Amino acid sequence: MTTTGRWLRFTLVGIAGFAVQLTAVWLLARLTPLPVSVIVTLAVLLTVSHNFFWHERVTWPGQTREGRLRRWMAFNAANGMISIAANVAVTGPIMQMTGLPIQAANAIAVAVASFANFVASDRVVFTPRRRVATLLKRPA
Repeated sequence: MTTTGRWLRFTLVGIAGFAVQLTAVWLLARLTPLPVSVIVTLAVLLTVSHNFFWHERVTWPGQTREGRLRRWMAFNAANGMISIAANVAVTGPIMQMTGLPIQAANAIAVAVASFANFVASDRVVFTPRRRVATLLKRPA
């Protein structure tokens, strides 16, 4: 599969995940007194696991069962950290600066994180171990 094809699949899975995230943000904002940063973090964690499940099947198909836990942990570490950092750093300030509701501000944050998440997934998470080892051994 070409990088463009993989990017398109990544984006489709991301759109589905975004629906999960917006729903979680909306429910948590309506049903709990949690601060925006906690709401966004919980929604992102749910979405990252949702997206991992679908990326293994749609974006990077043919993954072996062996290494699934490693990939899930790497995906959570990479995409989770990128997403949480971008979502928390962008959502609240956008709401304050523009007066947008939490869902709209969160949509902007997701767009900001999307490209970095694709690169991390494609280059580190869903890459054969030997390629990751080679990447890590390259001299600077």
